[in-house]
Amino acid sequence: MKIAKYYTFELEFKERAKLPEWKGNLIRGVIGKWLKTLSCVRDTDCKNCGLIFNCPYGYIFKSKSKGLVLSNIEGFTKPYVIKPPLDRKTFYEKGSKIKFSIVLFGDAIKFENSIFNAVFSMCNHGIGVKGYKGKLKIAEISVENPMRKRKEIVYDGDFYESKLYIRDSDLRKNIGRIFKMDFLTPFRLIRDDALISEPSFKDFMPYMLRKYSAIFYQYINMDPRIDVEKLLEKSERIITSSFNLKRRTFIYKNKVEQFLYGSIVFYGKLTASMRKVLRFCELCHVGKRATYGHGWYTVI
Repeated sequence: MKIAKYYTFELEFKERAKLPEWKGNLIRGVIGKWLKTLSCVRDTDCKNCGLIFNCPYGYIFKSKSKGLVLSNIEGFTKPYVIKPPLDRKTFYEKGSKIKFSIVLFGDAIKFENSIFNAVFSMCNHGIGVKGYKGKLKIAEISVENPMRKRKEIVYDGDFYESKLYIRDSDLRKNIGRIFKMDFLTPFRLIRDDALISEPSFKDFMPYMLRKYSAIFYQYINMDPRIDVEKLLEKSERIITSSFNLKRRTFIYKNKVEQFLYGSIVFYGKLTASMRKVLRFCELCHVGKRATYGHGWYTVI
């Protein structure tokens, strides 16, 4: 069963530009802007638009529940995630390259051409901080399956078709009793309106299970068949072996937010369902502001 498609964009600057150290928010914002510009056919708020489930921008960026899991609310789990550049480089000279990825889940894959068009528009108009925008060209677009270490080029000046998907079976890879969650981007877990500074494995599980079940129900149109209470109970048996976490501050909408980055080593036997959820969230990230690129980890 197909669950996601993982697109990697390699871009080359045609002129000098300056970008912030953290680029996830910028890339998400610019792609969203162009997706809306190219897709929107009504001058109305997305929440009041009857086309939201058929519009690339509305469906990907402004999704609300179809009523399969929750009531028809705003702020529902989105069918995409940005995997931003991991370097903290800010100045890019002409000829410099930058790389990021976008993962589309389930039926959101039908809008892949709209995502491509938004990235082309982003390149043609440039990205960067005010006064330092630089135009780019697309050097390559590829589709990847990082779990099978496979990659297919879909654009290098010409377009090619790819049927390389991430499938449900790819999530079944074994994980040993000692494993590390190595965070490539900062993450943020909240309890009682406060940052969880030393999260246990059980602290991660509600975030993971909520995202896993929402995406499977809404976008993959499949019952994930997980016993939430049983998994939460068993997650208590996974022991924290060591922390190597530091704090980093971000400002969103004039609000200061604390995030953590680094790694955590755990010890314990994971059930097949726990392994599957853990692997799935490698793709979709965990914690707050995941679509901005936060909470991206690998399991070692």
